[in-house]
Amino acid sequence: MVRSVILLFIGAAAAALLTSTPASAARCGDQNPPQCGLDSQTDPPTQPGGTGGCTASRLASSPLFNHTGACRPGDTMVVYDLGVPFPANGLPADAGVTGSKSFVTIRAGADSPCAHMVDTVDPKPCPDPQLCPSPTSPQPEGAIKVAVTGYAIGCWSPPYGRGCRDLRLHTQSVCMHLQDERLGAGCVPSHGVDCANVSTEQIAIAVPGGSNHQLCPPTDPATSCRGERPQGEPKIRFRIGGFCSTNNCVNPGTAPDVGAGTCEVSWGATNLGYDRPPGRGVNQPGWYDWKTGSFKVDLSTGRPSCGDLQTCIGERTGALWDLQVVAVPRAGQALPCAGNACDAASCAP
Repeated sequence: MVRSVILLFIGAAAAALLTSTPASAARCGDQNPPQCGLDSQTDPPTQPGGTGGCTASRLASSPLFNHTGACRPGDTMVVYDLGVPFPANGLPADAGVTGSKSFVTIRAGADSPCAHMVDTVDPKPCPDPQLCPSPTSPQPEGAIKVAVTGYAIGCWSPPYGRGCRDLRLHTQSVCMHLQDERLGAGCVPSHGVDCANVSTEQIAIAVPGGSNHQLCPPTDPATSCRGERPQGEPKIRFRIGGFCSTNNCVNPGTAPDVGAGTCEVSWGATNLGYDRPPGRGVNQPGWYDWKTGSFKVDLSTGRPSCGDLQTCIGERTGALWDLQVVAVPRAGQALPCAGNACDAASCAP
């Protein structure tokens, strides 16, 4: 119901200008102002553009546990990068995930001005097995695949039981920067908007309301280092209560900044790695590798937009966005120990 109200309001206010709207106040607002700029921006800013996207200064100011700026006492904190490929762990059974990278597939509605847009930026295979006969098939019309950068901050509980741990992702601990591509070929102008030149760039910050789930070491570490649920299922999953996403930054890609057309939109609950319903889009169980400390989670679901982007791809179209998040630990950190042959080189008991 809340999501429906949010989307209805956005439709009525598609031409709204800067900052949050009252309907999105639950996830956007004074605590999450519009965020535009390079991920490399400093504090105070020393580069062109706004205050920054998924910056080091934003990461350092994450409130984490109880607004302490740190994980709970006894937890192991791990900082992950979202813009690098999943590393190999040397086991043939785990090779299928190696090389995966974070991305979003943005899909336009069938009756929208960009219903016939064409993906032209390499690599552009279609990741959706329901739509495409093979992973090397090109994106169908009306969809473009966009790279994602950013970071996540994970707080791992001490081990319990058979070495299981909880992964906690606190408020504002995940920042995703959807990169700049133009909606491009196949889009037609609409309501005075040159849709072909509208940017896909968005910066989405996690907001309160998530939940955490258990992850246990593999039962056969000689074969696979993939983490398991307590029942023995090979998967990792977690829920983020929502994101506040900034759309329509001016000077996208080079010096993104807040401008007259910049707006914010609330994404609803984001259930990553749950594979619900199975086989829909890119949905599949999440993958955690104890040896490298990296994880991959996927989700296909609808996502709202606002402003010019919404004008061009449509509103409440039912089109699914594919989201794949690949999180790789930054070098030099202690990682959770598996307690077996899958222990990382530098792990914390």
